[in-house]
Amino acid sequence: MHVPHRIVSWIQLLRPHQYVKNVLIFSPMVFGRRWEIWFETLIGFVLFSLAASAVYALNDAWDAKADRAHPEKRFRPVAAGTISPTSAYGAAFFLALLSLIGAFKLNTLFGGIISLYLANNLLYTFWLKRLALWDVFSIAAGFLLRVYGGGAIGAIPVSAYLFMSVFFLSLFLALGKRRYELLLQPSEESATRSRQSLRGYSVYYLDQLMNISATLTLVVYTIYLMQGQFTWLRGTLPVVVMGIFRYYHLTHNLRAGEPSRDLLVDPLLLLLGGVYGGLTFLEMAEVKVPFFSRLLP
Repeated sequence: MHVPHRIVSWIQLLRPHQYVKNVLIFSPMVFGRRWEIWFETLIGFVLFSLAASAVYALNDAWDAKADRAHPEKRFRPVAAGTISPTSAYGAAFFLALLSLIGAFKLNTLFGGIISLYLANNLLYTFWLKRLALWDVFSIAAGFLLRVYGGGAIGAIPVSAYLFMSVFFLSLFLALGKRRYELLLQPSEESATRSRQSLRGYSVYYLDQLMNISATLTLVVYTIYLMQGQFTWLRGTLPVVVMGIFRYYHLTHNLRAGEPSRDLLVDPLLLLLGGVYGGLTFLEMAEVKVPFFSRLLP
């Protein structure tokens, strides 16, 4: 294989586009207004990304046979034969070890959270991904550990609102991904062959769970905005609502279902993410706008 093709294969194996999930590690720093720990948090982001790539490499090597039955995953490097399972396992071990060493050097508690993240993903790869509901709850746990990792770096307590918002939102995204995967398969047999947990789901069931998760996300986030004395952040409510509606629309039109990919390619989600980030920055930087302040109770 030519060198450029090998580089592309390794990029596909390590999935750097998935690192967008690790942005959650910055949330305690931002909402806690602890700007002085930005460099340590950036290092934590890199270490979480190394751990995530280790998980993806392990998952692809372990699931290569099942991935060959999937209409999209069959093009993954190990399933397609462009990277050997041995090489993928080796990369997974090296990246996991590197992330653990760096995490414990940065902060003992952060090292423990990275360890929990890797342990959770080992359980997911070898067992939980085959069990309906357990699979999406394991995914949600991974999102929460990113948040708590950011809190551990700066000894910042994670609020109940942040915990619940991330938990319900991550369930919503994971359930949408399962719905997309279920509809993507040409038959029930191929669906269960590529992912065993799909036999425990139906489109109607996933729709109901997505509705519940989306509702709880919006209720918790609305209460959070009502409880705090915010100026700019209140403007994020319609942004969050539209973002949830947009993802729901994508998953229900068989166009998408991978949150990390959708966030990077869908123009509306990109725009909403930029607006949310801008409003959050203005709020946390305590930029005062007298006109808006007079309109708020």
